Amino acid sequence: MKRILIIDIGRCTECMGCVEIAPDIFHYNEATGRMEVIDLQEYPGEIVWEAIKNCPKDCIYWEDVE
Repeated sequence: MKRILIIDIGRCTECMGCVEIAPDIFHYNEATGRMEVIDLQEYPGEIVWEAIKNCPKDCIYWEDVE
């Protein structure tokens, strides 16, 4: 089973904390006005965990997909 990294856009306030912690994983898309996860083959677990635990709105999480 594969896991994908998700940002719940409905709860995200675009505080940019995730970008500060992990700029190679998260970015703000100025065209859409939303935070996005950069599509990578593999995500460094420790850095992702830092972004997850420091998100003030708890809107970053892993989702299992088949």
